Amino acid sequence: MQIHQRHVQLGPRMARSLHLAKWPRSLAPGFLQQLMATGAPMDIALHLGPIPSEQAARQLEWQKVRFESARSLSLRRGKTMSPEAEIALEDVTRLRDDIQRGRERLFHASLSLTLHADDPDTLDELTQRASAHFAAALGRLDPLPFRQREGLLSTQPLSLNAVAAWRTLDTSSVARCFPFSPPDLDTRSGALYGIDMRACAPIVYDPWDGTHLNANTAVLARSGSGKSFATKLGVLRGICRGVVAYVIDPEGEYADMARSAGGRVLSPGVAGQGMNPFVLDRSDPEELLQRIGSLRRLIEVMVGERLSAERRAALDHALASYYARPSERTGFRDFYRFLEEDDPEGLAKLLRPFASGSLRHLLSDEGDDLLHNEALVTVFDLRLLEPELRPAAAMVCTETVWAAAARDPRPRLLVVDEVWSIMQHPEGAAFMVSMAKRARKHRLGLQFITQDVQDLLSEDHSRTITGHSGRALLQNAAFKLLLQQDAAAISTVADAFDLPEDLQRWLVSCPRGDGLLLAKGERFPIRIEATPEETEVIEWRHGGQRSTNQKGPSQ
Repeated sequence: MQIHQRHVQLGPRMARSLHLAKWPRSLAPGFLQQLMATGAPMDIALHLGPIPSEQAARQLEWQKVRFESARSLSLRRGKTMSPEAEIALEDVTRLRDDIQRGRERLFHASLSLTLHADDPDTLDELTQRASAHFAAALGRLDPLPFRQREGLLSTQPLSLNAVAAWRTLDTSSVARCFPFSPPDLDTRSGALYGIDMRACAPIVYDPWDGTHLNANTAVLARSGSGKSFATKLGVLRGICRGVVAYVIDPEGEYADMARSAGGRVLSPGVAGQGMNPFVLDRSDPEELLQRIGSLRRLIEVMVGERLSAERRAALDHALASYYARPSERTGFRDFYRFLEEDDPEGLAKLLRPFASGSLRHLLSDEGDDLLHNEALVTVFDLRLLEPELRPAAAMVCTETVWAAAARDPRPRLLVVDEVWSIMQHPEGAAFMVSMAKRARKHRLGLQFITQDVQDLLSEDHSRTITGHSGRALLQNAAFKLLLQQDAAAISTVADAFDLPEDLQRWLVSCPRGDGLLLAKGERFPIRIEATPEETEVIEWRHGGQRSTNQKGPSQ
């Protein structure tokens, strides 16, 4: 450590201490928020000492008498008081009355800050920015020449004001100095999602605590920006708090992470791993009606075409009749047999591949283990299916998770990767929007991820459902995470989220793992970081090998 005239050398870094010599006459609420929002590394210390009310009243009375005497003397000489003296007299009179009525108290206050930088030029730039912040409010910072040691000690957590320069403030003025940091999401009751890059504060929240509109999250990013790593990290930290996670994985990216975390991987379409979304709770008429509508849309996606009005009516009638009859167990094959008995519209022929063809293992009457034997993490690996069959399989898995959520409401997270593959189908889009709206009812959090940002945000009023379903889905997400964006799509993203130009440029060029979190009407520049232990679990590969071609955002 080397102490110089205007800075201190702390190993390889430099520090400069400043003291607020002239306080602004009036302080806005959160006066220091904008200073902290710059993200400059700094230590701020506000030293306070209470002044007894009796002593404060005597001091203010003596100052009032002094100002009034000066005004009387000026009037005798044919002069008027200076504007500063008039304002001071008004302030003293107001403060004296408030203290005597018990509305205010007086404090000795002293504000010091220490800036940190790696080189002299950066330190000078930070000093100018801090001085300009206070100068805009008619305040002035003292550079403390030859007193850097005292300034550094004053900003350390020692409860020591070595500068020993005080200013008298009332309670309202002191309150306007808090909080130091900008608005944050540090609720201390949830999981750590990242670090606020402005104030280096943790971003901690619980989507299921009831203070948010819902627990849904939208993750929009280009390929290679770290969205999968961020999602895996959120899943790991969630299951440590008892949040059961389900992941619809079209490319098999999450399977190894689930295995390393003690979860399970299911491959819809493989024998013995079928799903059973036809399990319904018949005791709730409202839920039964909504689920019948969801199953009707699911079947339309399964057959790969939009049914005619006659076939839609026939399918709705068949589903309602099937669930109206008494039965201990429901499933697709049982429904298929029921449909074959009376099928004037030929619906059974359309569903034959799922009953006896190549897709007969996708739907199963025995696939309700999700309801009775939930794992911490369940990944639905769809990579073995043909791309045109994945939307139907994804909806089957989603409906199965919804059945579990409807039977036993508890914090659950459903991650849908590459959601646009489902949204591009009209029935799939209507299904996802409906689930996003209803998920809160059963404490289900829907997290949907896509790299087709422009397609998701585009609007085409000629297409009744898919033309605006992406924006409808976003409107039902309380949290939006924007990682690195493609330059061709940034204008669409900026229009959808009302982003200023500086944030647009930053989102195009920000490093992997950095992004913007939109929540509660605020924008939080976030950095997603993982511990070495978490990175090892996330990057673990089947056979105990760790991936060498993928690195976490923190690396």
